[in-house]
Amino acid sequence: MKNINFKNSYYIFVILASVILFGGLWKYYPIYGSYLFQDWTYIYDYRICLNYPDKADDSIRGLCPVILEYNFVYPDIWIKLGEIGNRTLFKYLILIFVIFYLSCCLNILKKYALFTKFFFILSPVSILLVQRGNNDLIIFCLIYLFYITLENYKNIYYSLLPYILGIILKIYPIVLIPIFYFKKIKINNSKLFVIILALITLISLYLSNFWEAQENYNRAGITLAFNSAVLFKIWNYLDIVEIPHQIISIIILILLFLISIHNKFYLPYVEKKYETSFLIGSAIIVSNFFLNEGFVYKLVFLVFIIPLVFEYQNKIHKRVFIYFIGILFLSLWAEFITFLIEIIFDTNVSKLKTTGLNLSNYIYAFGIVFKNIIYWLLNINLIFISTNLIFRKN
Repeated sequence: MKNINFKNSYYIFVILASVILFGGLWKYYPIYGSYLFQDWTYIYDYRICLNYPDKADDSIRGLCPVILEYNFVYPDIWIKLGEIGNRTLFKYLILIFVIFYLSCCLNILKKYALFTKFFFILSPVSILLVQRGNNDLIIFCLIYLFYITLENYKNIYYSLLPYILGIILKIYPIVLIPIFYFKKIKINNSKLFVIILALITLISLYLSNFWEAQENYNRAGITLAFNSAVLFKIWNYLDIVEIPHQIISIIILILLFLISIHNKFYLPYVEKKYETSFLIGSAIIVSNFFLNEGFVYKLVFLVFIIPLVFEYQNKIHKRVFIYFIGILFLSLWAEFITFLIEIIFDTNVSKLKTTGLNLSNYIYAFGIVFKNIIYWLLNINLIFISTNLIFRKN
């Protein structure tokens, strides 16, 4: 499919996103959501129900006991943002970041075919993030600004602002620290920069209410889950054996890292910006997969991965390229596997837990296993490529 310029592609995807969001087409995606921007309005509703229940809209007043049943799942700073305007104004405020998100993705993918843009932006992962209005939209935009400032400004200190804000709002951008080492940007006083980086990271960590947020974090189960524990959880659901999945996940991550740094292989040289982009996406995805029980919309950071893989297209064996690109796009669309099985065989996670092993549940469990094998392959590839990029001799 012939590529088109950035402006036209931007208009196309803004229109498509609007039709999907406001035309209700998101209901044909594996969203499992009840209404538009529900993750975003949760921030406003929690604050109102907690502090001003009498001022809550009639539509949510009766739901306040349900909303307050669990502690707030984000750092406290998000509750402050809930003070902006009324519920309707706050709900549609997220559209600013939806538009910026589309702009960021299209800018990263601007030199690639329109088909690639369609395959990413209209993927279940991307639509899930946008439809839910999850606050990771804001973190995504901050990480994109982090990448832009690293690449386009000689003063490395500019990149610290989006880095700090990202950590305060959600802790996971802290994994971007190795990017500073990889860039090896020359500054007048490198020791001073290291000290400043360490201090602002610690301060940002404190401001993020990290420990409280970890205790209250809304952990994924099997549906829409993106974490290494899912395969172990299936065994736990079926009462076959109880597996301490968190500990095992960390051990596997350490082993994979150690194996990867001792197994070097040749990687073609391309422009540094593509390698930086890859490492940013890889750091976010791998850390969330192994260290966090998160949701599949974290895979939107694959947009930072895609450019380097395409740059390798004519520099590596064709079959290797097809394998890499295939794993990337399968990861983006894999959630449709269990979604379709649910529809065809009338099964779901609840039935998997309660009715035990029957044909429908076997097929459903197989779909979950297959989907997560794709995620495992993706993360293993990212680990091995990333360590070779970071530790190779230039």
